Amino acid sequence: MRASYVRLMGALYWGCMAIAGVAIVLMTLIIAWSVLVRYGFETGAFWAEPVAIFLAVQLTFFGAAACYRANAHISIDTIVRALPDSAHRPLELLVDLLMAAISLFMVVYGARLVATTWSQVYPEFELLRVGLVYGSIPVSGLLILLFVIERVLCGPPQIAGEGA
Repeated sequence: MRASYVRLMGALYWGCMAIAGVAIVLMTLIIAWSVLVRYGFETGAFWAEPVAIFLAVQLTFFGAAACYRANAHISIDTIVRALPDSAHRPLELLVDLLMAAISLFMVVYGARLVATTWSQVYPEFELLRVGLVYGSIPVSGLLILLFVIERVLCGPPQIAGEGA
């Protein structure tokens, strides 16, 4: 059962990485196109800014979920390293519990934000609902919660490609 859960979390992790990777590539291309159109052809790409914002939000939240699982997020462990080894695991568990609380906050309040803003659209690009942009908040919160559960029950994951 644990091995299946870890495999599922690995697939979700690579899904987050794929979303973040595609988002940053597309965002870069869209911004480059926007600059070219604006300064090269003296016209504007009306859709570029809202789509780039959408992609930036996806990159941020799905990238954060992937970083949490890979333990690649910014952390300051000076105090932890100064403590005896016996204190490390309880502190790691405390961090995981705090991350679970944050992820639940993201799920609940992110879903409320999506519901509140669903009927709003960007004036420049009416096909893109504001609620859809914020949809990555509750989804990534749920993913982080699943990654927290994995870390607590199965230990830190071994990320393929790290040589671990």
